[in-house]
Amino acid sequence: MSPIAVMIEALRNSGRWLHNRLAEFGPGPDFVVLEVAGRLPERRLRPHGLRGWIQRRFHMAQDSLEEWRERLDALAADPRVKGVILTIGDLQAELPALESLRRSLGAFRGSGKRLVAFLVHANLRVYYLASIADTIVAPESAELSLHGLRTEATFLREAFDALGIVPQFHHIAEYKSAANRFLYPTMPEPQREMLNALIESVYEEVVATLAAARQRSEAVIGAAIDRGLLSAADAQGRGLVDHIAFADQLPAWLGRHDRPVRIQPWDRARSRVRLAYRWRSLERQAIAVVPLIGMIIPGESRDLPVPLPLLGQRLAGHETITRGLRRAEENPLVKAIVFYVDSPGGSAVASDLIWREVTRLQERKPVVVCMGNVAGSGGYYVACGARHIVARATTLTGSIGVIAGKINVRGLFEKAGVRREIISRGATASMPSAFASYTAFEWDILQHWMAEIYQRFKARVAAGRGQSLEAIEAVARGRVWTGRQALSRGLIDEIGDFETATRQAKSLAGIALDADVPLLTIRPGKATPWPVVGSAAWEEAFRALGHMLTEPALVLMPPEIRI
Repeated sequence: MSPIAVMIEALRNSGRWLHNRLAEFGPGPDFVVLEVAGRLPERRLRPHGLRGWIQRRFHMAQDSLEEWRERLDALAADPRVKGVILTIGDLQAELPALESLRRSLGAFRGSGKRLVAFLVHANLRVYYLASIADTIVAPESAELSLHGLRTEATFLREAFDALGIVPQFHHIAEYKSAANRFLYPTMPEPQREMLNALIESVYEEVVATLAAARQRSEAVIGAAIDRGLLSAADAQGRGLVDHIAFADQLPAWLGRHDRPVRIQPWDRARSRVRLAYRWRSLERQAIAVVPLIGMIIPGESRDLPVPLPLLGQRLAGHETITRGLRRAEENPLVKAIVFYVDSPGGSAVASDLIWREVTRLQERKPVVVCMGNVAGSGGYYVACGARHIVARATTLTGSIGVIAGKINVRGLFEKAGVRREIISRGATASMPSAFASYTAFEWDILQHWMAEIYQRFKARVAAGRGQSLEAIEAVARGRVWTGRQALSRGLIDEIGDFETATRQAKSLAGIALDADVPLLTIRPGKATPWPVVGSAAWEEAFRALGHMLTEPALVLMPPEIRI
C-alpha cells in the first residue's frame, strides 16, 4: 500500500483510540436496541453530493448487510455489552438477504451475548428473521400474521385480444415464462409446475429453519403458518414466543427489579461502544468486490429516477461492469475477485460480453460469484464461468433459456382510427416494427437465431460447470431454481453468503483465512453519475425502457417470480 494509505489509516486509528478513551467515561449500555428496516443491500451505499447529504442528514440511507456485520462485530467485542434487543421496522428485504442477516446475528449469539427479539407486528418474513434470537418477546397486543408464501402472476392475453394488440414472442424452452403474461389467458402448466416447485422449496426451507430455531417440530410450525393470524398468547402457547411484556418492562425483566439493565438505541450507544483497530493498509494483498445489480443492458450502467415495469430502477451496463472487472485485474494488490450478482438478466449480447470478461479474468485471478436475491437467466449467464459460485438457499437462479419477439399494436391504433402505412425495401425491413406481424419467413429466422443463442448459453454453462450439454439441458429449458435446488443440480457450488464467498476467494488466492485483508469495492461509475430531475429524468427512463423493448433477444427471468 502507498504511504498515503498508511497515513490515512493511522489517522483513522488515532480517531478510534480517542473514541475508545472517551467511551470509557460513564457507564456503557448493557443492551443495545437495533432496528432492522429497508431492503438490506449487500454493500454500503454512499451517494455523493446533494443526494448523499440529504440521506445522511435525514437518516434516509439504507443499512447494508456489510454495516450490520460491522455493527454486530463491534458489539460482540465490547465486554460491557451483554446483548442486543432486535426490533423490526419497515422490512422490505427479500428472503436471501434475511438469510445473510440471520447468519450474522447467529454469529453474534455465538460470541456468548444475548439476542432478544421484540415483536409488535410480524409477518412470516419478520418472524423468520426474529427466530434466530435466543428469546422472543412480544406485548399482549402483538399481531403475528404468519400467512405463508405466495407468488402471483397476471395474464393479459384476453385484454390484448379485446384491444387489438397481438403479442408475438418465442421462448426457449417451455419453462421460460417471462412473456407468458402476454401470450396466454391463463397460466400454462409448465409455469405452474415450476412455481409450485419454487414455492415448495422455499416453504420447506423456512419451516425447517423455524423448527430448528424454536426447537419445535415442523408439524407445529406448519400448523401455526396454516392458522395465519396468531395473538401473542396463542403464539406463546405454540412455543413461538417466549415472554409477553411491554417494551418499558424489558429493563427490569432482563435485569433485576432492584437493578434494571441499561438499554440504549444504537444511535446513542454507538458513542459508548469500543471500536477495533485495523491496519489493513499494511497488507500487500486485497480482495476486489465488483457488483452487478439490476437489469443487464448494453452500454453503461445507470440508475433510473423511478422503477419501471420490466426494468426496475438500477440498470447494469456491460461496459461499466467490464471496466470494473478490468480495474480489479490491473490492480497488483488484488489477488482474487468476488463478483456480486443480483440480477434477473436482460440483454443476451450484454450478458455474453460480461461472461467473456469473467472467463478471461479467470486466467489471471480467481473469481468467486456471490449471488444475491436473484441471479437468473442473464444473471446466471454472467456467473457461470466463475471458479466458484455461492448462493443463498432461497436465491432464485438458473432460468437458462431465451425469449424474443414483439407486440403488434396495429389493431389497437386502427380501433382508435389511426392508420400507419409502411413502405420498405428488404425482405425483413419490417421485422422490428410494432405495426407489422412477423411473416412466416421472419418467424423462421427468429426461431433459428434464438436456438443458436440457447445453444451458446448452454455451452457456456457446460464449460463453466464441467458438465455435458445433455446434463445442462436437463436443468435448463428456462427453468428457475432456488439456491438449494441449484446446489443439488450442480449449478452452484455452495450455500452461503458474502462472507462465504470472501473466504473462498481467500482460499483460492492462497490468502490465510484469518487475514484481515481489505475488501475493495470497485464502482467504475454510471452513465449518469449526477441525479436527473424533471422531464430529463422521465426522458432517461423511457429511453432505457424503449431500448430494452427493442433488444432482439433477452435472457430474462419472469418478473412475477418473487416469493
